[in-house]
Amino acid sequence: MAVTHQSGEKIICLAGDGIASRSMALALAKSGLACTIIAPEANRQMGGMQLAPNGWAALDTLGLAQDAEKTIATPFSIMRVMSLDTGFNLVQIPLNTTAKRKPYTSITRQGLSDLLLEACEKTKRVSWHSGSIQAVASNGEKAVITLDDNQVIEADWLFGGDGSTGLCRDYVSAEEQSPKSFTRKAFRMVIDGKACPPGLMGHASNIWLGDGGHIVHYPLASNDLNFVAVNHKATSLDDLKQMLKNHPQGAFLIDYINANQDKILEQPLYKFSTLDAWQRGRIILIGDAAHPMPPHLAQGAGQTLIDAATMLEILQRESHAISQNVITAWAGRRNREIKNINRHAERAGEIFALDGPLAKIRNLGLATIGGRMMTNSLETIWSS
Repeated sequence: MAVTHQSGEKIICLAGDGIASRSMALALAKSGLACTIIAPEANRQMGGMQLAPNGWAALDTLGLAQDAEKTIATPFSIMRVMSLDTGFNLVQIPLNTTAKRKPYTSITRQGLSDLLLEACEKTKRVSWHSGSIQAVASNGEKAVITLDDNQVIEADWLFGGDGSTGLCRDYVSAEEQSPKSFTRKAFRMVIDGKACPPGLMGHASNIWLGDGGHIVHYPLASNDLNFVAVNHKATSLDDLKQMLKNHPQGAFLIDYINANQDKILEQPLYKFSTLDAWQRGRIILIGDAAHPMPPHLAQGAGQTLIDAATMLEILQRESHAISQNVITAWAGRRNREIKNINRHAERAGEIFALDGPLAKIRNLGLATIGGRMMTNSLETIWSS
């Protein structure tokens, strides 16, 4: 079969129905281009993420910032970095005080997904095709997409938004499975804010640095608490509970884990190989498929939105037409930017994972001269 648009229009498809594909589809549609998202029925997404000023600038370019602020965002007044061992404040960064620091918020994952869906539907240029992609290839001037029912779709362009372990990344990297190495494990949970002690629900981004790992928690617009613990030593919930003993709300958190073990997501974190090229033939990678990012600087979702906003800006400058020149300009610009962000994120992960005497030296450095260095580094990223 074929996905068809109006006569003479290029057939543009997107693999996957996550934030990457929906935001890129919106950018294409705002440029007057029809496109089709190919994916099984989307699942509801739990929890939230942090969105820094550069991510908000991308949302604004896509025309979604005002609605997002009203419905799915919780603004933060401060970012705090604290010692998990002593409870001391190491660094405090006031947020929403300068252009480089605002807005800085949390957003709900499902809320952002729904906002993008509604915006795509309003354009009347985005359609959905239900199916699971089994293979992708580039054949001359077409991308060839094979579905689970053996149907074949030929498209002029295929944007691969199917994630860091998806078929599109494997095809572009020319690997059967994209190389990756395990780094550490993340434990994620969403806690009903009404059950939380007040100290957990303040409008702040809280980072606790421990021995070999760290904890991040912040409130969501859904009145839930988004909680993530990352530790390269922790392999089980018992290890996690041991890590939480020194947290000021450790007793509550440990009790919650004991009562809700089935609600805790244990997620291995990997370091993926860096791809110098995001395109092979007619297949172009976007979002996590192009640039899987360590979570330590809360830039993953923001950089995915920036992918789409950058494409929209280039298309508006290039007469709203997809061409190889447009793809080359977009990929070149984004690849340079992402490599810089990735270096910062990987370095932050290495610092967060320090243990033993090095962890104590890290905390001492942050408490004395690290605050200004951390602030300057983040402001450089947030203004990118």
